[in-house]
Amino acid sequence: MSNNSTGQDLRPIDVEVANVSKSFATSDGAFEALRDVSFTVPAGGFYSLVGPSGSGKSTVLRSLAALESPTSGTILLGKEAPKVRVKSHEVGMAFQDAALLPWRSIRKNIEFAREMAGLPRDPEYVDELIGLVGLRGFERSRPAQLSGGMRQRVSIARALVIRPRLLLLDEPFGALDELLRQSLNMELQRIWMHQKISTVMVTHSVSEAVLLSDAVVVMGSRPGRVERIIDVPFARPRTPALVTSEEFFHVCTSVSETLRASLVQ
Repeated sequence: MSNNSTGQDLRPIDVEVANVSKSFATSDGAFEALRDVSFTVPAGGFYSLVGPSGSGKSTVLRSLAALESPTSGTILLGKEAPKVRVKSHEVGMAFQDAALLPWRSIRKNIEFAREMAGLPRDPEYVDELIGLVGLRGFERSRPAQLSGGMRQRVSIARALVIRPRLLLLDEPFGALDELLRQSLNMELQRIWMHQKISTVMVTHSVSEAVLLSDAVVVMGSRPGRVERIIDVPFARPRTPALVTSEEFFHVCTSVSETLRASLVQ
């Protein structure tokens, strides 16, 4: 690992979401997106949010990224408000749409996050990330020359290049086919284990959540709320063979049954 030249604390931070509610004003009156949402992610943990459309998963993630503010309740990232951590470039985020700049090379796209944050260049760390996400040899390629999965790897490297203490992932592989998605899940696990960074991911895939997470936060809708937090007991690293095991099936079933129960309430 290259030296940290910014003086930034690289230790992962815990995430505390306590009784968070969020309402939006609409032409028909107030819309309650979240109600009393609470969960805690320990420093270095990987948690996933799953739930039906309208359950507020992305609103929670946007609140962690200081893109939304709760109507009530509190969010603390390592005992600081999200806007403090974001301002200090301690939160990285990757979306379903990689949103790469088509005129810049892969390397320049990764470097762009540091430029936007006003951070000094760190070519050694950029090199390290390019290798970590498996894109060595493609540094000078343009996004149009890469597959969808490779573009998502660039997006994750770009989120990591600012050396965040919290990584937020919003359906990072949602637009990819199932086989590629499974492969990239293994790649994400490898990257996460190398970085040891606190991570919160939104996904619609129950198996993806169970495969990657320490715990799955199952959310219900109308309004968005936490139905249950299900611990995932499997040791790491998790292998493709785990997905076919009876134990894996049982955890996925618990998540799915909780989701189904929330829909009939």
